[in-house]
Amino acid sequence: MIHYVDDQKDFDNIFNVEIIKYAKGLKEKGVIKSLGISTHNTDIAFRAVEIGIIDVILFSINAAYDMLPAIEDVDILFEESTFKNRTYEGIDPKRDKLYQTCENAGVALTAMKGYAAGVLLSGKESPFEKALTPVQCLHYCLTRPAVASVMVGVSNTDQILAATAYATSSNKEKDYSEVLANAPRSSFSGHCMYCGHCAPCPKKIDIASVNKYLDLALIQEDAPETLKNHYDLLEHHAIECIECGICRKNCPFGVDIINKMKQAVKLFGN
Repeated sequence: MIHYVDDQKDFDNIFNVEIIKYAKGLKEKGVIKSLGISTHNTDIAFRAVEIGIIDVILFSINAAYDMLPAIEDVDILFEESTFKNRTYEGIDPKRDKLYQTCENAGVALTAMKGYAAGVLLSGKESPFEKALTPVQCLHYCLTRPAVASVMVGVSNTDQILAATAYATSSNKEKDYSEVLANAPRSSFSGHCMYCGHCAPCPKKIDIASVNKYLDLALIQEDAPETLKNHYDLLEHHAIECIECGICRKNCPFGVDIINKMKQAVKLFGN
């Protein structure tokens, strides 16, 4: 893991000199099995995926940072003014595309800053004007495409237990959708957050997964066979949708789910 690659100079100093040759040599010899970088910059993360040799990216992911555009100065994330007096239009399109691109490329994301350095745990500081629990923060990260794990910082036993509570939490305790959907200065309207609130479907379609595979396919000119295979492995498919509208009533983000099911049928064929 090569850390803190936050601007173009950092990137060039790693991928155009001897350090990357040394790292690749270690991987070829089996000394290391995976090669990764950490970054806070969306553009740098994209470049890391594009070069085709990175297996994992440690990236800052949470509901607050996801609304911000790409940055090179990580200190901006910790300034009090960053989230003050701003209106947000849901997830930044570039960050959204990054997660989907990583999923399609087989590059795993490990999330850091899952609590936004504590901002999301405070109703006073959060851009949503309501605190999220540690479990809700972790679940948000883990429902992003490509995210395989979340690293959290702790300073005492209680904070460790608050994080590990995720393993035994109910779906209701994990649910972050109400906080995001009702935030006064941000809008995630029309954007599927893969939160699963649309369930239960009377035909037992895993709507969140169908939407996820559809979104992953739509960012590419042609959906890869591996993605189609993942979709085919679902127990129930979009073609089974009876357009009852229950999912639309349940969705806190106002997603046109019936139309998404039609898109999936057109794209995947079932």
